[in-house]
Amino acid sequence: MAIQIKPLTNKNEKRWNEFIKGPNKAGVWYTLEWQKILKEEYGYTPFYLLAEEDGNVCGVLPLFQIKSFITGNRLVSLPFSYDCGPIATSDEVLTLLINEARRLVSELNCDYLELKMQKPIPEAVVRDTQLLVNEYYFTSVLKLANDPKDNWKRLDTRRTRWAVNKAIRSGVKIRTETTEDDIKVFHDLKVRTRKKHGSPAPSLRFFMKIMHEFAPKGLVKLWVAEYDEKVVSGLMFYSFKDIMIPAFVASDDRYNSYMPNNLLYWKAIEWGCKNGYRYFDFGRTEPGNKSLLKFKSKWGTDNYKIPYYYYPKKPNLISTSRGSLKVNLITGFWKRMPVPLLKILGPYLLKHIG
Repeated sequence: MAIQIKPLTNKNEKRWNEFIKGPNKAGVWYTLEWQKILKEEYGYTPFYLLAEEDGNVCGVLPLFQIKSFITGNRLVSLPFSYDCGPIATSDEVLTLLINEARRLVSELNCDYLELKMQKPIPEAVVRDTQLLVNEYYFTSVLKLANDPKDNWKRLDTRRTRWAVNKAIRSGVKIRTETTEDDIKVFHDLKVRTRKKHGSPAPSLRFFMKIMHEFAPKGLVKLWVAEYDEKVVSGLMFYSFKDIMIPAFVASDDRYNSYMPNNLLYWKAIEWGCKNGYRYFDFGRTEPGNKSLLKFKSKWGTDNYKIPYYYYPKKPNLISTSRGSLKVNLITGFWKRMPVPLLKILGPYLLKHIG
């Protein structure tokens, strides 16, 4: 029986879930919980593709259409996800999924298709589907040992180990059982952290949805660092199959000298080692952000370029234009805006960025 590419429906959701939980590279962003979060928060239209052969699922490709008068009309796999491209059991299936995505680009009159990958698509598939590759971002992945002491030995002695130990000596405490009030405090810290960098932050509702959809299934945790019984930083991380991803971190600048973020990261890594996780994925980094890449490297990560694929053209991404006068003016303006206004405007702007 020929391979068929079908849209995801209520009838085949169960098989989608079974496939992404199997022995493949599907991560937390392939879950239907994440689809629900993006639909409800940003109003994007999903186009989830499922490949079948002889009644068995052999590939998936989640897509969302983003229509914006600011950033254009595009098909993305996936918004607010840095690694969520097509997964298939063969190059033939991979080609069919990408070709169906290309067809949707034409049907929906999109400017382009964006496939975010952590590993390269085979060259023959790239050629046959006329994809264009852009290797711009780095990713940093830490291999977790069974014994956290082995990971501790890999930490940079002069900076990272020192920072973790300083947090402990300073009396910073990590609390892993958090409440709705902690989410509110964490969101406020995130808005203020993003303000410092001149970039928008998600809404409180977005964080609430993540906790509501993921936490009961054990897919997300929010831990907070406290100093003198005050929450001074927080780390929200995903955990799916054998991978942990620190999705959001935020802190109160007044307490950064106590190194609470370093202790949060270490406690999460330690927890991952003890609970059978194999990788701690620090996520993508822009090449211009050398200080962030250096910070991740000191945890013992492997750093490498990740490929994003486009059809029929490569867009002029905002992230690749951060040094431009226009972008600098926008970020400078954002840094001067009051926090209450940023909480309103940030989610609206993010909806257009995706």
